[in-house]
Amino acid sequence: MEIGGRTVLEAILVEIIARLPLRTIAGLKLVCKQWKSLIESSYFRRVFVSLHKNSSSSWSLMFGAEYPHPEAKGFYGCQTWDLQKSLGSYIMPFRRYMNLPTSSNYFYVASSNGLVWINVFFTRTDNMAYSYKSFVGNPVLEEWVEIPPPPDQCIPTGLVTRVKNGIVSGFKVVRTSWTEGRGMGVHEWRVYVYSSETGLWTFKRLLSSHPVNYTGSYPPVNLNGMLYLREKGSDATEPGVLVAYDFYGPEDDDQCLVIPLPLLYSKDVRRCLTTSGEDVIYIEILYPKLKVWKLNNNYSKSGEWWQLSREESVEFDGHCFPLAMNPFDTNIVYLWSQHHGSLVTCDLRRQDFIVHQESESWRNSEGCYCINTSASKGYVERNDATTVIMLSPLVLQRWMDSIPRPPN
Repeated sequence: MEIGGRTVLEAILVEIIARLPLRTIAGLKLVCKQWKSLIESSYFRRVFVSLHKNSSSSWSLMFGAEYPHPEAKGFYGCQTWDLQKSLGSYIMPFRRYMNLPTSSNYFYVASSNGLVWINVFFTRTDNMAYSYKSFVGNPVLEEWVEIPPPPDQCIPTGLVTRVKNGIVSGFKVVRTSWTEGRGMGVHEWRVYVYSSETGLWTFKRLLSSHPVNYTGSYPPVNLNGMLYLREKGSDATEPGVLVAYDFYGPEDDDQCLVIPLPLLYSKDVRRCLTTSGEDVIYIEILYPKLKVWKLNNNYSKSGEWWQLSREESVEFDGHCFPLAMNPFDTNIVYLWSQHHGSLVTCDLRRQDFIVHQESESWRNSEGCYCINTSASKGYVERNDATTVIMLSPLVLQRWMDSIPRPPN
């Protein structure tokens, strides 16, 4: 007797194993070839995803490359993965499994669909000069791919992924080479793109109606193969724009989208750009009002780039900066309180505020949370009201995808 193409014994085994967290299941793949084949089957993945559909995945909010310990807030220990520590902690032991010198230090660049791009800096033994290598990988599964250096000097920019049937099937590493104007309102954004599908770098000239002045100070937001770079307006009273490009779009399309940000209603408004679920989110705070905007995916039909999804009164601190939104819950916003000098979790639905202390961690029924207050403070203090804060959400997939590897 078969169930879904599997014997009754296999179906029962799947029902038992699929209730375990992915961290445990990864170890069970080593039991025997039969179990490995069963666990890696699409049948097993469908059962697992169905059983864990109401469980959150592990995630962290990450700073840009200038922070060697870049995790602002993390969530782990949930049923999907059952991690024993935050995602940033799993990146740290890269020296062991990449055979790198103990003096090396890593800098987080970007992430997409559970994959992380890091640059590892170390001292060379020949002339004591600093050098670095780039890696993309899944830190929890300890799978990494070394990315060869690009043909020319260029700035680390972003990481995008291709997802098919819920599986990450490929990734691209994007570096900015140069930007310049071409006249007649046309500007050129030159990038090098490394693809896991070819193992090669390619050079692209992308065209934009707005100047692109990417310096690497703030990581762009990425979602569904798109990179969104925030470019400033001509002065502090202008909201600025997003320059966006789909790196998994048609190869012959070199045109960037230029998306105006919602109009500022005060030059003192504090802003952040983030993602939650399948949406690009823009948050504004000017005490006591907080506004949340969603990027309209049907712009061509509606003619409006942004949809105001909520407007709340947040009477907590007159000098709050929005940092990000929860990757799974649009009711939860993370703020930086200048008055308390702390990171704050704000539940917009209940108007609850939790002020977090340095290196605090706690557990609830869903999992564990960790906080890095000192790094958050350093990040916010170097910004002002004209800055659009852009933290990078690192969210593990709900399945243990092996990292796509380039051809040998």
